Amino acid sequence: MQLEPIGPNIWVTNGTEIKFMGLLLGTRSTIVRLNDGGMWMHSPVSYNSDLAAEIEGLGPIRFLVAPNVYHHFFLKEWQDHYPDAELIGPRDLPAKRPDLIFSALFDDRRCDPWSSEIDRVVFEGSRAFDEHVFFHRASRTAILTDLIVNVRLEKQTTVGRLIAHIEGVAYPNGRTPLLYRLGMQDRAAGAKAVAAILEWGATQAVISHGEWFREHATQELRKRFAWLPL
Repeated sequence: MQLEPIGPNIWVTNGTEIKFMGLLLGTRSTIVRLNDGGMWMHSPVSYNSDLAAEIEGLGPIRFLVAPNVYHHFFLKEWQDHYPDAELIGPRDLPAKRPDLIFSALFDDRRCDPWSSEIDRVVFEGSRAFDEHVFFHRASRTAILTDLIVNVRLEKQTTVGRLIAHIEGVAYPNGRTPLLYRLGMQDRAAGAKAVAAILEWGATQAVISHGEWFREHATQELRKRFAWLPL
């Protein structure tokens, strides 16, 4: 089994590790079964047939979701296997990945066909990128991508451990990477997004890289976003 159930109709799965800015990062996807039986995949990890079969055993793959312009590495292989699935992502990603076929972008009116079950807030204000953050109401799960990184140091190189400490992303105190924080041009916009995220009252929060927050999520998110006063 590659899917870990974490609540009603929601699972996580861990994918291959990637190297980024001197760090070895695990990857993670969150999968939701919508009320109509369709499967919603947030930031798909690398494709493998066993994982695909597990997901299909729960329901047809309906949506592939790219939450920011960096989480696109594995989209093509999933789209090749599931051409009928709707790919939805941020407005700047099609220019970066012209090989992908998007059904809608997050600027479009059609971009949240799951809005009766999953909420979305866009974290704006940084030169780095915008990130779309989601909340699965039934399980009270917040779903983040790169806004918080919380990596264990055991597998990191000496340089990687140093970078993790400098960036502020070392477990158990990982938070928003330093480069992202330094890139904030509009702190008010970021603070507004964080306030909306905290209002969800999430009990757990999944992140893509590192240890995620299985309990007390709202308190953990408030602490890790403390660099951005509300």
